[in-house]
Amino acid sequence: MIDYTSKASIGLVKNIPGGTFRMGSRFHPRELPVRAVFLPEFQITHAPVTVSQYAAFIESGELAEKQWWSDAGWAWLNGESDGWGRENRRIPDGWEAQKARDFHPVVGVCAYEAEAYCAWLSAHKNKTLRLPSEAEWEYAARGDDGRPFPWGEVFDAQLANTSEKEIFDSLDAGSLPGDCSPFGVLDMCGNVQQWTASAYIPQPNEPVPPGTLRVARGGSFNDSVFGSRTSYRHAYPSGFFYPFLGFRMALGSR
Repeated sequence: MIDYTSKASIGLVKNIPGGTFRMGSRFHPRELPVRAVFLPEFQITHAPVTVSQYAAFIESGELAEKQWWSDAGWAWLNGESDGWGRENRRIPDGWEAQKARDFHPVVGVCAYEAEAYCAWLSAHKNKTLRLPSEAEWEYAARGDDGRPFPWGEVFDAQLANTSEKEIFDSLDAGSLPGDCSPFGVLDMCGNVQQWTASAYIPQPNEPVPPGTLRVARGGSFNDSVFGSRTSYRHAYPSGFFYPFLGFRMALGSR
């Protein structure tokens, strides 16, 4: 019998030193207020979780075990909450096509699935793995100087897989070395958006989908430069999934 858990991998991680950084910007109401935020030291994976990494969770046969899921996630998995048209909640949306692209970021997963994967991998690697908070994500992306893009002040369409690059599909995770933060973290401007652990509180009178919302960060092949800035905040229900939305992991207790 194949031990699929042995195929599970955390991947490379980057150490993010503790420090204070400027979070937010004045360019969109969702990004206000601009404020100073202190974070203790933490680690984050250098690229989003890939198809091959997530496949180990599915192939292990343990995905449907309740121990990995939050109460809300277990209800979602078992059809007790809105699946937004998802026919099979045991595999990511579009999984048959994704399986042919091992090193692309896994997409078509909701926040509950991302959290369950982190819990499962934590148990098998004896590590504390989780989704990063949005503050951790932003600090890892922009450093302590408030830069709007991981590499600096000026957008360059050749450095990241955003809509300006006109590929309109994901690339292998971490395959564009120019899309690199001051801490060496890749794919923070483009390729795929990424779930965080943080809840989103709507602005007054902001039109949003019903239910509890979750923050996603980063740009994607589907986003233009404005939505790919290090401070931009996407907001979706936790059960949403898109072909441009994946996740990466943080290590250690929050």
